[in-house]
Amino acid sequence: MKRETANYKKLPQIIDFRDGDGNDRMQEEIQANYNRLKQEVQQIITDEMERIKNDPDLRAC
Repeated sequence: MKRETANYKKLPQIIDFRDGDGNDRMQEEIQANYNRLKQEVQQIITDEMERIKNDPDLRAC
């Protein structure tokens, strides 16, 4: 096992969340992405509710 783990290679860094001053902004990026996705999902729900309301075949009795 020890020999196997010695052969492990470090994964390359894909994205760097540090700003120009070297501050780590990962948490802010994650929060911004979460907020954007949440807003998009809310808009999809609103649009679909409106579509269902306006389609007689989809409305509840």
